[in-house]
Amino acid sequence: MTTTQPCEILIVDDEAGIRELLSEILIDEGYRVVLAENAREARAYRQKQEPALVLLDIWMPDTDGVTLLR
Repeated sequence: MTTTQPCEILIVDDEAGIRELLSEILIDEGYRVVLAENAREARAYRQKQEPALVLLDIWMPDTDGVTLLR
């Protein structure tokens, strides 16, 4: 019997409500979810792990999503 690890998704958004809503939906679907409130947290996480997918807010106060993506 083979078990597979659920896909890990990083959600980067400065709005707590959006992070929570997306997280709840994805967890219910069986994904592992990591949350980052800003670009600094996202960069720190990315230095340690490589998520399968990143859901990235474009307009954030510290660094915009396009700059973070680069």
